[in-house]
Amino acid sequence: MGASVVGALSSARAAALDVVCEVRRRRGRVRDVLRCSGEVEALDPRDRALTTRLAVGAVRASGTLDGIVRSHVTRGHLEPRLADALRVSTFEILFLDTPAQVSVSQGVSLAASVAPRARGLANAILRRVAAEDLPRIGEARERLQALVSLEDDQRIEGVEPTGKYGLSDGRFSSAGASEPSSALVADISLAGCLPQWLAEEVVASLGPALGASLALRALEPPAATVALNPSLGEGLSLEALSAAALDESPLPWPGAYRLGRQAGLARSGLVRAAKVLPCDLAAQVVAWTAASCACGTADRPARLLEVGQGRATKTILMAGAAQSWARTLDICSVELEESKVRLACERLRAAAVADCCKSFALDATSLSDDDMPMPLQEPFDVVFVDAPCSGSGTLRRHPEIAWSLSRDAVRHAGSLPALQLEILTAAASRVAPGGELLYSTCSILVSEDVEVVQAFLNSEKGSDFRLASVTDAPIASGLRPEEADLLGHMVSADGMFRSSRGTLFGIDCDGHFLARLVRTGGTEP
Repeated sequence: MGASVVGALSSARAAALDVVCEVRRRRGRVRDVLRCSGEVEALDPRDRALTTRLAVGAVRASGTLDGIVRSHVTRGHLEPRLADALRVSTFEILFLDTPAQVSVSQGVSLAASVAPRARGLANAILRRVAAEDLPRIGEARERLQALVSLEDDQRIEGVEPTGKYGLSDGRFSSAGASEPSSALVADISLAGCLPQWLAEEVVASLGPALGASLALRALEPPAATVALNPSLGEGLSLEALSAAALDESPLPWPGAYRLGRQAGLARSGLVRAAKVLPCDLAAQVVAWTAASCACGTADRPARLLEVGQGRATKTILMAGAAQSWARTLDICSVELEESKVRLACERLRAAAVADCCKSFALDATSLSDDDMPMPLQEPFDVVFVDAPCSGSGTLRRHPEIAWSLSRDAVRHAGSLPALQLEILTAAASRVAPGGELLYSTCSILVSEDVEVVQAFLNSEKGSDFRLASVTDAPIASGLRPEEADLLGHMVSADGMFRSSRGTLFGIDCDGHFLARLVRTGGTEP
């Protein structure tokens, strides 16, 4: 039955509740549960899309939604499945465009499907959500939008935006430079469905305008972007992509496309055949930039060490980029887990780049040791550290992160920044004199990005390196004007790449970071 019918519970909402319950029971990832659900697969495309929005949104906004629901419960506690149902329905009321009459009615039916005696309670709670919390979130969004619009106007007029919340325009000064406004933090926390501590970190890291912009789009689905496999030739890959009828449109970056119909990608076989790679636009920029730093200065075959290979998406893009420039790039990659290395090797073979790529399972903090495998003992033109991080720049793709991440993980001793600095320091020992050390994360927090780079440069090992602007990377000279504009929008005044800046220019991508460090001193490793 159609999802818009009032009274009878729609199959899309019932499926969303089943997914959310399964995520809670298994402590799993909502997108994995959605992908494996026969119930979801059986839905028609429209209902499947609604199920996905509801389930992903309910997980992404879980802490905020639970707090709102609890504020309307005067006594006792809610049985877990009932709490799940109210979470799903509260998300729909607050963040989707469903008419309130429909969303409340469907929410009551959803609650009654798991707790028939709770129909009256659910009706009372959801009506209060619609009457009280929906306007409250709307007002917060209006204030945030006004701030973003003001910053846009000042930028267009050539005025340096100062903002009214105690920080500059978000040019990424160190966290803690000044205390963000409690009102701004509260609005970002509410509208962006973030824990208060994370909202504080976002404002301190990005500034008011970018923090507000992030909150305004926090619950929107991420852009469905793919990269053509450059090793197979852009023409062949694009022909295959067009044949799949996924409504692709080019983005202002080599081989990057946005899909209007993402649902058919998995069934098309294009990913399995490595003809296209699901990859965020900002991640593509990072990979191509890294490859150019290795290939841009020497006529001989270049050597690149990738630290943190993951599933090898960036490996494939870097190898393919070099081939598209008719350059030889030998890539050695390290990854901690043996299982990930096996998967990476399979993908490299499918992508036809295995001949120029070698993968090793080892702890990146040991890269300065003398007993490295032979291919790792010679110096590298570029060492590209794709560091483990909080993933705070990918909350729309990985909705579990927002409410599972702790402040301790990104701030205290033994935390991610400490590990990131240890890996960066160890990796620096493998950079050839005159070579480059690249540091990248998918975090938007300065504690994992700028502050790690600064700590490294202030260390004994870092004294042999200097910061270089990403806009001066070799790739910049060969970009088309629109591609150069995209890169420029994402680079801050200090020369570091922070793709979150692109939000203010209408660029829809995840939050990635990249810093270039050129080795100016020292001897061969």
